[in-house]
Amino acid sequence: MGNQFALGAVGSLKQKIIVVTILAALVLAAFTVLPAPNVKAGTSEAKVLSYSWYVAPSNTVLAAKAGDLVIVGEIQNVGSNIIDNASVEGTAYDSGENVLATAQGLAFVFHTLPGQKAPFYIDFTPASNSTENLNWVSAVSSVSVSVTSVTDTSVAQYSGLAIPFGGSVGFIINNTYRVVGYVNNTGSETAGDVWVVATFYNVAGTVVSLNYTSFLTNTLAPGAEVAFWATPTDNTFTISNEITNYSIQIDSMPLTGSTSPSPTPPPSTSNAQFPTLLIVIVVVVVVGAVLALTLLRKRQKLPPPPPPPPQTP
Repeated sequence: MGNQFALGAVGSLKQKIIVVTILAALVLAAFTVLPAPNVKAGTSEAKVLSYSWYVAPSNTVLAAKAGDLVIVGEIQNVGSNIIDNASVEGTAYDSGENVLATAQGLAFVFHTLPGQKAPFYIDFTPASNSTENLNWVSAVSSVSVSVTSVTDTSVAQYSGLAIPFGGSVGFIINNTYRVVGYVNNTGSETAGDVWVVATFYNVAGTVVSLNYTSFLTNTLAPGAEVAFWATPTDNTFTISNEITNYSIQIDSMPLTGSTSPSPTPPPSTSNAQFPTLLIVIVVVVVVGAVLALTLLRKRQKLPPPPPPPPQTP
């Protein structure tokens, strides 16, 4: 299954291109196919459960560059509505509680039901600090995270996808924590693109890493299954050996395209009123991001990404 490799594997620009392309495509899809406008809701509908921070290693996948400060954590839908587009803001402090930098991020949320959880990733780039460099990172003593924006939606994701009991397992191999498993379509509909989001916890239940896979399959018929595997994004020996538990969130898109993930807040106007100009802007951003990352990879002469993993028994 050619699309089963996960973002937690050894960092590569190809994987970053996949992330940029997927997220931007989902933004475009959200703008054009949502049947009804979403409503911006109070931030109290989402609660930050836990988070931790580290310095992005040389094999970073999601951070802009090695040396960035990164916060990973998890939010929970504590309201009574389905939520989407949860934005978070992180703040870094020195030992004197002076603010060193601030940065924003998004939770990997797709039509999250009341009670459900989703991880987030905040990357502090040089632009996060007024000095526009990373010299302040070594002075970080503590961090905080708050929810800054949440959107209510009336669209529920297809509920027929599940990981059966005993359908996944986590273990350490070559100093890397790995989760392997499979997703079953136990419902009566054929699902479109399917992917999973993994959240990794330490013994205290604090989030220490996450993983966002590429599409595992483009269609999954009723009764069918698809394998996946996931390793911690920005993996290090320390992070992998901290992990004692994990959770998996399954996401998918319907074949009809009637709903789609929307990582950024959608417009308040209806689909018919949405300006074409913004759609063009999104397309330009997608193309620009892919070309830029491709050019950077050529300049750095990076090796090709690792091959897909072997079939899971």
